[in-house]
Amino acid sequence: MNKLNIYFIYLISILLFMSCNDEIENEISDNNEIEKSNSILGKKLENPYSVTNMKKALENLKKNNKNLNKGEITVSHLYIKFKPKNEEDISLLKIDSTLNLFDYPMDYKEIEGQYNYRDPEVSVNQPTYQYASVEVGYKFPDVEYEILEDLFIPEEIETKKNDNFYVGELVYEALKITKNLDINDNTNRRPEWVPAGRIRQWDNSLERYVAPEGLKVRATRWFTTHIGFVNSNGYYRCDGDFRGRARYRIDWERHNFALRSGGFSSAQYKGPYKIGNWNWQIEDGEIHQYYGTIFRAAFHYYYQNNRGLRRPPENSFWRTQLRIGAYTRPNDDANGVHSWFWRGFGLLTPVKIYTYEKSNRQTYATTIHELAHASHWNMDRIDFIRTDDIVIESWARGVEKELTSLIYGNLDYTYKYSRLRYTGVVEDLIDKPKPVTSYFYWTEEDPYTELTRTYNDKVAGYSIRQLEDALIHKKTWYDWEKSITTISNSTAPFVRESFQFWKKD
Repeated sequence: MNKLNIYFIYLISILLFMSCNDEIENEISDNNEIEKSNSILGKKLENPYSVTNMKKALENLKKNNKNLNKGEITVSHLYIKFKPKNEEDISLLKIDSTLNLFDYPMDYKEIEGQYNYRDPEVSVNQPTYQYASVEVGYKFPDVEYEILEDLFIPEEIETKKNDNFYVGELVYEALKITKNLDINDNTNRRPEWVPAGRIRQWDNSLERYVAPEGLKVRATRWFTTHIGFVNSNGYYRCDGDFRGRARYRIDWERHNFALRSGGFSSAQYKGPYKIGNWNWQIEDGEIHQYYGTIFRAAFHYYYQNNRGLRRPPENSFWRTQLRIGAYTRPNDDANGVHSWFWRGFGLLTPVKIYTYEKSNRQTYATTIHELAHASHWNMDRIDFIRTDDIVIESWARGVEKELTSLIYGNLDYTYKYSRLRYTGVVEDLIDKPKPVTSYFYWTEEDPYTELTRTYNDKVAGYSIRQLEDALIHKKTWYDWEKSITTISNSTAPFVRESFQFWKKD
């Protein structure tokens, strides 16, 4: 690519970015009130897992048990406070899927429920601090951090496999001297319980409970976290055990994508602090029903059967985790928005969903539609910027219908020919020939005029992946049509007729 082209693309990007300043400011403003209310922490607790307190606990045990083998308390983990300055820093942290991040200090009593803590000293246009415990020797990403305390976590180190320490007694004593002991703590050395349960949500379109398959459940006790994933029936089981109570937590995200409650705050839920299973049934109208539907659609496109389509942008060293904003306020202009330039600049939330008061099916379909845009952009970044709206929107509408129908059955869409030019051409190329296809649309001149046109659909048998392959580097309606006609298909002679019908003014 020559320097002139690079300069042109850079200039266009800057102009687009400047043109959306008002929207960015609105998004920041929308979240300011939310963030201000989330600056309250629970009670500060003395840390039983600090090296200092663990040494005290061991000395107390030795006083009462002369036969206790000698063991050395050394630093096994570090309690870390990450200080991300921007979304790129958050992305660097999220690349490491083994790093369990929390947006609140881990040595404070956490508030239960739908609550996203935000440190009041952090600027509103920056991510809040992130907390974690890491093993000694951890290779830190290039993100500013502070070591808050040296830790000794006997449950997570090799000594639990020998007789140097009675792990249960040592932890019990450390909890006791720091005044963190409760009636559920004991000295039993055997694993006591494994976090598990079932999570389902009501789907008001299917009229039954469904599982948010793939959802990650975290159970945390102090600095130890165990993880489980919801299966297709809603059940999950975490990968470790606890002796005392643990806090359940839901983050509506996976490695490649993350939901936000609007533009900045993570969509999350802090469950009970307890021993035993946690079952959560999300009812109709709850905000987490909305989050769950968006999550299901994103998980579908990223990880499940998507008819062989390319996945949306994935999380890697050179790419960021895709943020999906779940807005409760309506947007009169669109059910969803994909802002490729926000993704390119690493800012804010590239995908936004505004279907809170609509059906679960509509929310699911809209999420698929916007992710199809993101995937199209990721597949063909430079050409995507210059591609005709009718190509971009017709493709996303086709993917929307193809994937959403796998969950909700056949979708009866009405195609409206407007400035954004949503058409049914992808559906026509895939499904069987139909005697008549009808649709109505609004004209550019009079957006309230409703017209009806019909034609005999004779083209069929193309796969959604074939149409995606034909889309690469195609910026115009005619170029895409011509590319499709080169694919081996007995109905190829009728492709032009379909394209002419949907494009005709």
